[in-house]
Amino acid sequence: MPANVRPRISEENVHFRRQEVEGHGRHVYTWATKDVQKIESEPFAATPNTLYVSLDVAAPIEWSDVARWYANLLAGADRYKLTPDLQAQLGEHVRSSKTLDDSLRAVYRWVAQDFRYVSLSLGLGGYLPRLPAQVVESRYGDCKDKATLFIAMARAMGVHAFPVLLSSNGNADSTVPTVQQFDHMIAAVDRPARGRLYLDLTSELTPYTELPPAEEGSFALVIHDDGQFERVVLPQAPDSTNRSEVRTVGELAADGRFTGRYTEIKHGSLQYGLRRAYARTFSKDDVRQVTQALANGVFPGASGDSLALFDGRDLAATPLVAVTVRDAPLVSGSGSTRILTLPQSLPTFSLLRSVPELERHRPRKFPIDVGDVVGPLEIVSELRVTLPSGWTAQLPPGITETSTFGSYHAEYVQSGRELRITRRISGRRGIAPPDSVDALVAWLRAVSKDNVKFLVLEPGK
Repeated sequence: MPANVRPRISEENVHFRRQEVEGHGRHVYTWATKDVQKIESEPFAATPNTLYVSLDVAAPIEWSDVARWYANLLAGADRYKLTPDLQAQLGEHVRSSKTLDDSLRAVYRWVAQDFRYVSLSLGLGGYLPRLPAQVVESRYGDCKDKATLFIAMARAMGVHAFPVLLSSNGNADSTVPTVQQFDHMIAAVDRPARGRLYLDLTSELTPYTELPPAEEGSFALVIHDDGQFERVVLPQAPDSTNRSEVRTVGELAADGRFTGRYTEIKHGSLQYGLRRAYARTFSKDDVRQVTQALANGVFPGASGDSLALFDGRDLAATPLVAVTVRDAPLVSGSGSTRILTLPQSLPTFSLLRSVPELERHRPRKFPIDVGDVVGPLEIVSELRVTLPSGWTAQLPPGITETSTFGSYHAEYVQSGRELRITRRISGRRGIAPPDSVDALVAWLRAVSKDNVKFLVLEPGK
């Protein structure tokens, strides 16, 4: 490097000294070592850690320099000005809104869903958004185009809104100021009653006020028009919002056939699979096929009707599907005992597949990423069956196992004619030391003991 330039150097787990030589107007930095041992990966390895070596070299600038450069890049050209035609289109989209928040929600949906996402990142175009009118005319844009369009319309409604730079995978390092840390732009909106909202206009299935999971809790830079900036950590939804509930409730006839209602609800980070599956218009034939597929997915051989669907593109709708299951062959056998096969809607959580690999890497070197074991979420599955009069079930013992890595609860109860089976697993976030691997293996084994797939029923005499 030129001798008068002192780069910002960030070393992680570099356990050897770098060499520096200056001469002929240059400053040369050299990193060299030998006999480097191979690092073997381990299950649930956390980062950062004391093993992976990394080296970052960046220009000797501050975040204020990055913010000032970007604000100057956006300045001029009436970046956030709406043309009369665009102002009229905005009016059409918010005409039925009763409040300002309703208007913002409507504009968010419009920009997120009705403008095709196309990545544009060549040269300066990788940083400079197009004007709002150009985006509307072409009906497509990348992250900065869509964020700029939304910000322009929010400002036209008198709302303070700003561009936000971040990494799309959430790994921007706040200690290394460089624009190369960022490959994504979202919008910040200040609402006096609700605080600040962060909105990703490229995530067409993310509800208003929420962020895609990869962006939650990550470092970002809010850029103001005058070059001022804010270093922020994006909000992270409570783990309890990442929840799945699957419930099957119904009655068993004496011939072993089950009729009941299957309901599936997803929230938070678990909602996206359900939203994608139902983010389209269904014809009558589609509805019939989905109804039968859902019923057979729960109970092979069953028929279904009374399907309840939500529109995956309706960002205000709860992600919920439900179907009535009829004539499901839940019980087999005859005589004094019958065998009840637990449906696929009540899965076991066998976690033993990770155990051999965990045991192979003893003693462990890496810390454990607790969030990778189960995840910051809760999954609840329940089956409630009203048995024929006089029938009883032979019930296994319940299980409750709680550890640093999560909680698991399985319950088998008969109260009168009702048989109720509940399985609930939840995970956590955090980092556990390498020597906690024994506790992890013990918990995985304990949870996996609940592998009940059949129950014995005794008909009444």
